[in-house]
Amino acid sequence: MSWTFLIGAGLAEMLAVFFMGKSKGYQILKWSLLSIMTFALSFYLLSRSLETLPLGLAYSIWVGIGAAGGVILGMLYLNESSDRWRIFFLTLIIGSVVGLKVVA
Repeated sequence: MSWTFLIGAGLAEMLAVFFMGKSKGYQILKWSLLSIMTFALSFYLLSRSLETLPLGLAYSIWVGIGAAGGVILGMLYLNESSDRWRIFFLTLIIGSVVGLKVVA
């Protein structure tokens, strides 16, 4: 169940960052509230996953999901660059997260 909490926490983090971008610096109420609520959900789910998973592993996977997901959502929905270097480094983030799980 801890892995489910951790993946949920990462997905909530990804959405929270996306909503934060849509809020234009927390100036648009709808997106601001969604960002704050999904950040809270993300922290709650992360804390539940830490009941059994090691801190270093859980935190780095949580950050990796949030960072990679934020980049992907930005490219898909916020017209951010999707040049080959961004894709290359995004691949490195994802590969690192998978690698941490493999060696843990």
